[in-house]
Amino acid sequence: MACDIKIRVGTRQSHLALTQVSEVKKILEITYPNIEFEIFPVVTSGDKIQDRNLFDIGGKALFIKEIEEDLVNNKIDVAIHSAKDVPPLVSPKTTLVSFTKRSDARDCFISQKYNSISQLPINATIGTSSPRRKAILQKIRPDLKIVNFRGNIATRLNKLDQVDGSILSYCGLERINLQNHIKEIIPTDIILPAGGQGSLAIQVRSDDQKIIEIFRQANDQKTEICVRAERVFLEELGASCYTPVAVYGQINSSNTLNLRTILLDKDGSELFELSSSCEANLEDAIDLGKFMAQKTKKDAHLLVKKICN
Repeated sequence: MACDIKIRVGTRQSHLALTQVSEVKKILEITYPNIEFEIFPVVTSGDKIQDRNLFDIGGKALFIKEIEEDLVNNKIDVAIHSAKDVPPLVSPKTTLVSFTKRSDARDCFISQKYNSISQLPINATIGTSSPRRKAILQKIRPDLKIVNFRGNIATRLNKLDQVDGSILSYCGLERINLQNHIKEIIPTDIILPAGGQGSLAIQVRSDDQKIIEIFRQANDQKTEICVRAERVFLEELGASCYTPVAVYGQINSSNTLNLRTILLDKDGSELFELSSSCEANLEDAIDLGKFMAQKTKKDAHLLVKKICN
């Protein structure tokens, strides 16, 4: 099918973000071999402000704020994000039309000094700006000292000499061929991933049917089922960038969606874990995400009140 239009694509300016745009273009070229992307790189507020924790300045939504504004104002036709960076609620004038096939969603340990988290000495320093990673790490190792560690992948790799180690997503390093820096891939039963981690989210204007039709071709059905369940859990829970929460869905060979969640106090001293399953279809997955959020609010209401905004 020929596509004779030029599509304006908004994305962050990093090497990883531009690689992700190329990944989406490659998927679409199967159906639209003549598709052309005009890329509009944006330095977002989240990229500009590096000296403070994200949750002190507005959270992960700052990684999409200006891109979303450009989309709403018709300066671009589509925005391509890391799905984990997209807050549970987006502008009502837009929709998340597709989620690309999920890459390995696990986190990994990187260090210039040690080969695993278990090798870290007492009172070792870990760099991360993620409330989820911080809380889980402190649950595992209360002795660890967690310091703010911001920046793109290259920046954080260059700052490794300032800490004993850091935690990054495996898929980010893999996408830009930097797996050689990985010391340990962390199982999901040790550090549960963030909602959406490993997938790309494609955001378009809700009334742009032509663009919706094109970019729906990039959607992976199984990934969408998992990520929609994860996102509705976060939305129903009232989670924000401040919330130390993880949620991860997987579909097994029997076509069953298994959804796991964990909500923690900021220092990892208190937690509530939940897992449940349903048939792997979109309607049941969304219902499951809502149910698990409601159960979390009921059974861990004091923790939810303390942590969620």
